[in-house]
Amino acid sequence: MPLERHRAVPLVAAVLGDLLPGPGGEPARVRAALAYVNQAFGRALAEPFTLVGERLDGVLADPAQTPLCLTVLREQLAPRLLRVGVGVGRVGAPPGPDGRPRDPYALAREALALAARDEGLTRYLGTGAAGDVLLSALCRLVDPLLRERTPKQWEAIRAYRELGHQRAVAARLGVTRQSVGDRLAAGHRRAVDEADAAVAAYLSWLQSPRRLAAEPPA
Repeated sequence: MPLERHRAVPLVAAVLGDLLPGPGGEPARVRAALAYVNQAFGRALAEPFTLVGERLDGVLADPAQTPLCLTVLREQLAPRLLRVGVGVGRVGAPPGPDGRPRDPYALAREALALAARDEGLTRYLGTGAAGDVLLSALCRLVDPLLRERTPKQWEAIRAYRELGHQRAVAARLGVTRQSVGDRLAAGHRRAVDEADAAVAAYLSWLQSPRRLAAEPPA
């Protein structure tokens, strides 16, 4: 994922993802999901999402868009589950004083390995010692909610994000409005969206000019 033309960007979020075994993983369907996300988040992307085998990758020039981007991607891929590692950092950054990598690609690989080790779905690295612990805790709370969703819940949540009204979702799916509300609630849509907002707020602070100005150069 060469980023020579984006080296002026202070921080990026590199994303590495593995498709987990399960239904709904036809290559054409996966590529359609990636195309959807690449179009929807085009302005936030430094490099579009691509697929090689069962692994996908992409880079966001606006790290704060990462949580929502991943949520939308998962909704498009569902019921196939996606495990991701996100590395936040400066492209080409040398290792830190402790010898640990700070380059976003290396961090993303490490984050994905940690997520697999813990049997989780999402892990962030590169946001600082406190930030990594905080975001890890949020991911540990949200990941089981994603795993528990049924195909019908994923379908309703995906349609609600697109249409924005339960009545419209009910008409599309041919069910009652109450059924739509039940599926959204059982799928913990609001809780996941609130967690995304919390992660995005932290990543937005991480990118703030005042905070970046106080950071020693890589």
